[in-house]
Amino acid sequence: MRASRLAVPAVVLLAVGATGAWRAAEGSDGATADTAATATKTAAVERRDLSEREELDGTLGYGDTHDLSLAAQGTITALPAVGAVVDRGQEIVEVDGRPVPLLLGNRPLWRELGPGVADGSDVTEVELNLVALGVVGSDDLTVDQTWTSATTEAVKDWQESLGLEETGRLGPGSVVVQPAAVRVVAQTGTVGNSAAGPVLTVSGTTRQVGIELDADKQDLVKVGQAVDIVLPDDSTTKGKVAKVGSVATVDTSQSDNPDGGDNPTPTIEVTVSLDDQKAAPHLDEAPVTVRVVTSSAKDVLAVPVGALLALAEGGYAVERKMSDGTTKLVAVELGTFADGWVEVTGDGLAEGDDVEVPA
Repeated sequence: MRASRLAVPAVVLLAVGATGAWRAAEGSDGATADTAATATKTAAVERRDLSEREELDGTLGYGDTHDLSLAAQGTITALPAVGAVVDRGQEIVEVDGRPVPLLLGNRPLWRELGPGVADGSDVTEVELNLVALGVVGSDDLTVDQTWTSATTEAVKDWQESLGLEETGRLGPGSVVVQPAAVRVVAQTGTVGNSAAGPVLTVSGTTRQVGIELDADKQDLVKVGQAVDIVLPDDSTTKGKVAKVGSVATVDTSQSDNPDGGDNPTPTIEVTVSLDDQKAAPHLDEAPVTVRVVTSSAKDVLAVPVGALLALAEGGYAVERKMSDGTTKLVAVELGTFADGWVEVTGDGLAEGDDVEVPA
């Protein structure tokens, strides 16, 4: 049985990294192997848990951004600072010296609401917010599509708490509706200018990592999968895959051809949420690395990758150090590679045995 460390395939070399300590050894079946070109030492065969990982490039931030527009008449007199988080009931902009609060919901306020207005889901949305803000209890206001005198009184109480005129009515320019709390990314309006139109660029408030994943690697990730996120300072934090896109897109900016020439790679969007939302709080739009476990093996025999020898007849072996100081080639089958170690199985090899590795 002849063996050589120089003949180890590229896949093994990649797993090893830059060990650079290859040597040659040869012998016959059952015989000891001659040590040769490079100094060696021994390492113990260990029982370990191993996990293979794929590293993916991502960007840490707060997700997609969008413009927030007002339907108000008047002049912008104050805007929230960049980085500020605005939640339900809080002022998102000031117009003519009056606060315009944020309500949470899925429909913008598109008509004047008040006594006598026709039933609608926008009425439900306003009533839900009034109860959520604690302006009125659910026992005192039935949340439905009908505007009642109780709704009017609750709106007046809310307007009073905000220092606004107590009209009991709400118009499209009096509030801003968003699906959730927002974080201010940029001020697109200017204090002193008209309040009509875009005034802020906002994002969500949840810190997350966005990944443009090559579509042919989609099988690497699934929703709920745990991952490690390597931050720019090389520290790590935990996360989970929150969303995996199903539609592949092509970024034509990768090519000089605006029609998508030069075969740019189709990608899907993957979103990873952070388990600890306080991790790296000052980073935004920062490059990070997401480590995804692609396969794992529990409680297996493992040796350092540098112990592997490629056999001339195919396959791999390790040099086991015998009690009399000689070495013996032991054929092994390879399993999972991880962190410079490789899973091995083979007769004549057990936990605690010593094997030769480059010094």
